[in-house]
Amino acid sequence: MTTHSPAPDLALRRLPAALLAVQICVFGVAGQALAQSATVNNTNPSNQSTLLDPARTKLRTANKSDPNTVEDADPDTATTPGADPAENDEAALDAAALKEMRRQNEREPSVDGLPTRLRDENQPTSGIPLGSFTFRPTISESLGMERTKTGKKATERTFLQTGFKGSLVSDWSLHQLKIDTEGTWQKTLSGTKSDDPVGRVDAELRLDLMNDTVARLRAGYSLQREDISDPNAVSNASNQALVSTYTASAEVTHDLGLIRGTAGIDFARETYGEAMLESGTVIDQSDRNNNEATLRGRIGYELSPALIPFLQASYGKAIYDNEKDATGYVRDATLYALKAGVAGDFGDKLRGELSTGYALAEFDDSRLKAIDAWTIDGNVAWSPQRGTDVAAGLKTEIEPSTAAGASGSTAYTADAALTQVIIEQLSGRLSTSLIWRDYAQQNVPNQTVYNAGAGLTWGVARSIDLTADVAWERTLQEKTPNQNVMTGMIGIALKR
Repeated sequence: MTTHSPAPDLALRRLPAALLAVQICVFGVAGQALAQSATVNNTNPSNQSTLLDPARTKLRTANKSDPNTVEDADPDTATTPGADPAENDEAALDAAALKEMRRQNEREPSVDGLPTRLRDENQPTSGIPLGSFTFRPTISESLGMERTKTGKKATERTFLQTGFKGSLVSDWSLHQLKIDTEGTWQKTLSGTKSDDPVGRVDAELRLDLMNDTVARLRAGYSLQREDISDPNAVSNASNQALVSTYTASAEVTHDLGLIRGTAGIDFARETYGEAMLESGTVIDQSDRNNNEATLRGRIGYELSPALIPFLQASYGKAIYDNEKDATGYVRDATLYALKAGVAGDFGDKLRGELSTGYALAEFDDSRLKAIDAWTIDGNVAWSPQRGTDVAAGLKTEIEPSTAAGASGSTAYTADAALTQVIIEQLSGRLSTSLIWRDYAQQNVPNQTVYNAGAGLTWGVARSIDLTADVAWERTLQEKTPNQNVMTGMIGIALKR
């Protein structure tokens, strides 16, 4: 009797099942590879754009409860239902990498909904980074013509003007230091020589001491030649005196809920150079050198975030280097001022303040009458629409005199300026001012000074501007010849 081993029979019976399992695995892997290859190698342009731009990819998942419902899924977080967890993790990492590569700081849309440009030529230049500071310089060169008429006498000149303007601003998380400088120098090419240098530099350090306390330290210097329309200017002078002004101040502002208080001290020093007559005679002006120190305090009450009425008082002292001036008068004086007003801040569209009060200057020399006057001061910045900016101001000052027996005058100044974007790269500006000097307390005629100006700026490139300006000044005073000054300039400015 022949016997058979059960092992071979069992192996034969299991062989078909094994072959079937191998076939399923092979065809399954191949099918998956073919599907992936077909997806990648699809030549349909729309499919290629979808693959090349992952931000446009939309993964759609079907709602199991409603087969007809299809929803858009977030391409950064969507996963395929029923997929291997390892594949889901890899897809999530890829989506996170793609999201990191996309731009996060999207451009802010315009207020009026207009499309934005990739590059706005009217925006300020980026400046030059200097450590934690940014420096923005501007250099200009202009050709100008000036005509001055005093009574029936007229003079003309042609000149070159070189200008420099710069701003240095810190980029600190707390506090801020800002330094502004500006200066011009003229070279006369023909006509009456009058190379007037003008320059200034101002620095301000803001200290954020606490949440409700801010301190500001300021210092400055300016140089200019005395204007021929100034009532203290030397008559018939070919060159007026150079005036140097040094300033320094410190103030602290603290908020006490609805009450806001400010205390400060100001110091100013003026020095005068020599004036030269047409005959060549030099007149010393050092007896006009003086120092002025002022203590001031201000308290305001916040009616609303936009309106703060305030009350301000100040006490000052003016002391001259010489005990007596060239005419034998003591010009030292004590200064008092009190005013009340309101400050408003309605955002970028409108902000400013307006005040009225009383000012008094009492001189140490009993022969000089005290000067007292009602004052009005204010400033406003208004932007009625995009591309239009209006600035206006009012100011009252007591100006000492150099004439024998005269105390001085009260000068009221009103000015306004309009800046308008005409077309995309062209902007225009208009300005005007009026100065009225009141000598009502002395036997001196009042003086009126009118100013008007206009200009155009064409931004050829972001760092190059072409400019054209014209200005007119007229001075009127009884018993004095009227004076008119007309100036026109064209130039180029390089910015960084």
